Amino acid sequence: MKKVGIMTMHRVVNYGSFLQAYGLKKIIEELGNSVEFVDFNIEKSLVEKEKKLLLKKIKNNLNFVTFYNKKRCLEKFKKEYNDNYLPMLGVGAKNYNPVLDTLVIGSDEVFNCMQPLPVGYSRELFGKNYEKINVISYAGSFGHTTIKQLREKKVDKEIGDMFNKFKTISVRDENSKKIVESLSNKEAIIHFDPVLITNFDNVITNKVQMNNYIIVYAYTGRLSKFEEKYIKKFAKKYNKKIVSLGFYQKIADYNLVVEPFEMLEYFKKSDYVITDTFHGTIFSIKMHAKFCTIIRDSNKNKLYYLLNETKQLCRQVNNLDDIERLYKKDMNFSETDKKINEERKCSIEYLKKNI
Repeated sequence: MKKVGIMTMHRVVNYGSFLQAYGLKKIIEELGNSVEFVDFNIEKSLVEKEKKLLLKKIKNNLNFVTFYNKKRCLEKFKKEYNDNYLPMLGVGAKNYNPVLDTLVIGSDEVFNCMQPLPVGYSRELFGKNYEKINVISYAGSFGHTTIKQLREKKVDKEIGDMFNKFKTISVRDENSKKIVESLSNKEAIIHFDPVLITNFDNVITNKVQMNNYIIVYAYTGRLSKFEEKYIKKFAKKYNKKIVSLGFYQKIADYNLVVEPFEMLEYFKKSDYVITDTFHGTIFSIKMHAKFCTIIRDSNKNKLYYLLNETKQLCRQVNNLDDIERLYKKDMNFSETDKKINEERKCSIEYLKKNI
């Protein structure tokens, strides 16, 4: 039995962060290892000014009622997450630099260093201070970070040098693969997000009594007024309640904070899911929910790749009329499930070989 640490975004308050962490831990434990989560030391931000501009933009676009309700929803979610969900992962006090045989960095956007604090450019996410042990990554992502940005900030060489000390590198998308291979002498392997390859059958709840509802799974404030108006009209036309999980949506009939495995049950029993997020798409695929994914300039690379790899490219929304069109179109998950089973075997073999 090896002592394995996972360094990821497990403390970020959203369902995707929790379930990808839970899934990876479960898979590594099932390979006969002991697993603990490792925290990273937060360093400087490379984009502090951009953060201030973003906050100003959000504040200007949200009216007071929406801002207050969003804040109340987030505070409730944060309390539930810290008090109840983190203990499910075995996470308590911050855990820095434990004694390990192997450190697994990932999954999620662990390499996305072009974002503001509280993550910023934290070099332990690239293996710094762990050079004396076995370091690998699993399904890590640079998110919206580009090679051009890394070169402009003059961190490209340092990142490449840190990558060269990894035993092996696994990413979850083509953009991340290109960056790793451009900056280092390492070949990057693409693997699926842990949520897609984890079996949740034994933990999904049987609590949801609601019916006739659709889920809108999007970050608060991201939907435009035009999109909100369209979705609300669509829900009314088909006599569906609108449910939002973990994020406040002013058009929702129910803004809910539920535990992560109950959230999956809501997806499973929904009549339709409208999302514009990576993990919202993954939850839908995992639960075989009828869904559509809104494609935006900010997410088109990772969402297009995800939908293409899971054989669900036909579920993308490029204009709002696609939402109703796709609602009327039946789902087919046979090729998707086949692909996921293949990727599960590859992921397990990768982890077994390199841990």
